[in-house]
This record gives sequence, structure tokens and C-alpha cells, in this order.
Amino acid sequence: MNVLVIDDHFCARDGVACLLKQIFSGLQVFEAECFDDGLAIAWANPLNLVLLDIQLPGKSGLKGLEALREDFPNLCVVMFSGLDDRKLVFEALRLGAMGFIAKTLSRLEFVEALRDVLSGRVYLPASVMWPQLPREPFGVGIWPVSDPADLGLTPREFEVMGLLVQGKCNKEIARKLRIEEQTVKNHIRTIFLKFGVARRTELVLKVFEKGVVFGHPEVGN
Repeated sequence: MNVLVIDDHFCARDGVACLLKQIFSGLQVFEAECFDDGLAIAWANPLNLVLLDIQLPGKSGLKGLEALREDFPNLCVVMFSGLDDRKLVFEALRLGAMGFIAKTLSRLEFVEALRDVLSGRVYLPASVMWPQLPREPFGVGIWPVSDPADLGLTPREFEVMGLLVQGKCNKEIARKLRIEEQTVKNHIRTIFLKFGVARRTELVLKVFEKGVVFGHPEVGN
């Protein structure tokens, strides 16, 4: 597996590269300090993942994201930044990012975030996922800001969607809700139809565009 880290700060770039090599055996890490250098590496090497800093000299990270999505539509690109503003995160998702990893994460959190994106899941900062305290508990530790029926969802579909937005895979959702994995797949198919999306990233974006806020998953489980 090949990963490209584009970051103009040597310490951040080198630290991430070293951590990646320690955790994932057989991983090759390429480094670039500006987007143009990173783009040249992408054209010269098959890549599985790009960690792209938001603030870069010359072309910004978001402009770089647009260029990468245009040239390499199947490449997984994750934004990597010290900023985690909700509008910035949503714009990155809209442009096709598979996630947004904050540089302020602890080592353990960073490792889990990398595992998520390398497994094809969407990763978002906790400050974006759960920006406010929950009001009333609902289901398995998920708190809606309105009745699920207002979103056109059944209570079970809302539970599935909440766990889906958290980045849980189908098997994890099934185990959490104590239902069959095929049942989870059926619910996801229905949720996608109701929201008019085809991918998880699109669903995440739609959910937060609608103002749906979920409580912290570790509370009131």
C-alpha cells in the first residue's frame, strides 16, 4: 500500500510518515512539501491514500483536493489539518474528501482515524460530529435534534444512520444493534434512497447539511 503525505511542515510530515511505517507493515510512504510536488508523485506512483494539508504554499489544500479528484477520481484523499471548522470540513466532503483528520488528535486517536480511512470508512473530527451536548437519549446512545419521522426515517433507520455517520461498518452496526448484517444492508439501502445519495460520504454531508446533530456515542449507551 502506498500513501502520500503532503504537508509543508517537515516535523508534521516526517512524524506522520514515521508513525505510518511503524503501524502498518509493508507500507510505502511518499512525502511532499507542496501540492505540485505531491501531484508529480501521484502521477509517477500508484497511490492508495493521500493525506493532504489544508494550508499549503501556492495551491491550497482544497484546490489541491479538487485537482486530485479530477485527475484521480478513485483515489482516497483525506484532509489533514490543525483546523476543524465545520464549514471547512463540509466543503472538503463536498469536494470529495473521504475524511478530515485533525493534527490535534492523540497518537491513539490518529491511529484509529488512519485505520478507518484505510478501511474505506469516513472519518470526521469529534468536534464536528458532536458539537453540542445531547438533550434527550434515543436508541443506542444517539440523540436526534428532532423526531426521526421529520427526516422520513423510522426509529431503527435513524439508529442505523447514526452509527453509519459515526463511521461504523455494517458488521459493527449489526453487532451494536443485535440484528443481522443483511438487515443493516437493507436499512442502509433504504436510507440512501430517502436521502438521495449513493455513497457514505454523500450521506454524511446530507445529514449535517440538514442540521442533524448526534450525541456522543460513549454517553448513555
